[in-house]
Amino acid sequence: MSYPRQVLQLRPKRGLASDLPAHEVGLDQYTLGQNVQFRNGIAQRVLGSRAVNGTLPASVRHMLNARIGSTNFWLFFGPNTVVARETSNSNDVTGAALSNVPAPWYYASTIINGLPVFTNGLELPRYWAGNVGVPFADLPGWPVGTICKSIAAFKGFLFALDIDGPGGHFENQVKWSDAAAPGTVPATWTATATNLAGSMYLSDTPGPCMCAVPMRGSLIAYKRSGTYAIDLVNDINQVFSQRTLFTSSGALTRHAVADINGKHLVVGDGDIFLTDGTTRVSVAKDRMQNYLFGQIDQTNYENLFVTYHRAKNEAWICYPESGNTFCTKALVYDISKDAFGVRDLASVTCAAIGVVNDTAPSEAYDVHSETFDSVSRFFNAENFSLAAESLLTGYSTTASMQDTGDAVTVSALVGKYDLTMGDPQRVKLVRRAHVRAQPGCGTLYVRVGGRMTPNGSITWSAEFTLTEPNQLAPLFASGRYISVEVRGAGAEVWTLAGIDLEYEMRGYH
Repeated sequence: MSYPRQVLQLRPKRGLASDLPAHEVGLDQYTLGQNVQFRNGIAQRVLGSRAVNGTLPASVRHMLNARIGSTNFWLFFGPNTVVARETSNSNDVTGAALSNVPAPWYYASTIINGLPVFTNGLELPRYWAGNVGVPFADLPGWPVGTICKSIAAFKGFLFALDIDGPGGHFENQVKWSDAAAPGTVPATWTATATNLAGSMYLSDTPGPCMCAVPMRGSLIAYKRSGTYAIDLVNDINQVFSQRTLFTSSGALTRHAVADINGKHLVVGDGDIFLTDGTTRVSVAKDRMQNYLFGQIDQTNYENLFVTYHRAKNEAWICYPESGNTFCTKALVYDISKDAFGVRDLASVTCAAIGVVNDTAPSEAYDVHSETFDSVSRFFNAENFSLAAESLLTGYSTTASMQDTGDAVTVSALVGKYDLTMGDPQRVKLVRRAHVRAQPGCGTLYVRVGGRMTPNGSITWSAEFTLTEPNQLAPLFASGRYISVEVRGAGAEVWTLAGIDLEYEMRGYH
């Protein structure tokens, strides 16, 4: 009996789905991935990276990019120090001695009127005016003997969350400052009849106030099991009002929320969701929800953080895998294509978006020895472009710029397991794979496998080496459930549009 040749065209465009049994996942998603991202609906090995800003003087715990005047600064926060980097220049701007921060999640920072402000949850919050000769200073008018665990800027005010002061620890308290004049930080936090400072308690749900992130005209405050909107009222009786949005969902950690073009991507207790302040929609259910929460370390989960990579329209959900302190893996979520990828991380502690110009000439006056009459360039002019923002990750004493063109060797793969070709009862005989890789893929390795039941062992073919420009791999596998993997182990960034499997549909045994 002869069996006609058939072709299954795999064109997954919605990334990875690891939660469901592989044979239940549609043809639009892969079931396995490592160091692979999905951009424009196509699988691609993660890009390169390079270290920037030199070796940092302390183990980086937090970072912030700030443009103060015409100068671009990167602020790197160590366990008890703050360093400002401007191009290749480095200055310690810590100010008064800080306590050692036990973990990255202790830090929180914001920018108001162009000025960076931070709290480490252990000392009074501080601000910096951008002069490397004058370090961070305590916020003026801050209540004596009081600390806060998180801080955010909104409509010219600063908001402090989770307050510990002389009267006790009030984890559900939110304080706000008086309005700040342009170019300055607020002058006072003590409410009087002549200013707009005040406070409120988010008491409808248990637990501490974790963080607050603006969303259009409101400040959205998150607890672990509650979400609130804080709105500017500014009438004779009150300045800000609160509305309870959700009483059963909030933010898992102090850095688990990212602003995504007017919505928030939130990692909550057991799910990842997008919210517009009215509705919330899970983006991970039946895909990567169990994958994330089944891997995250239960002791160090608070080091999880979310960063929005604006230039790529991606959210990075970085987390420590079981047995690790810092983040060793990231889910990379393509917002426009609703697709998840995954990538390995090198014990990353933090990340931030900003302009990287570490190789540019400094525009600080003090570093130049030339005679002014002989210099033809303009001082006090930007040596960076706001159109070229990058994503930096921090680990140990290194800040690393991601998605660069640098040649970096990376092991990466995608796989599609337990294909039934529409008929799980019949045996399939695979004879060849056509790997539709884009030019520049280098050497790829392909294998196919089969098994008779979803719980059986996969019998894999030998890996076939595909050397560019070859794309056809003669392979053999049989079974009711067919699997295929493509991997690379070199420095080439491969892009995979899809895989065609040539097969014969056989009988039922």
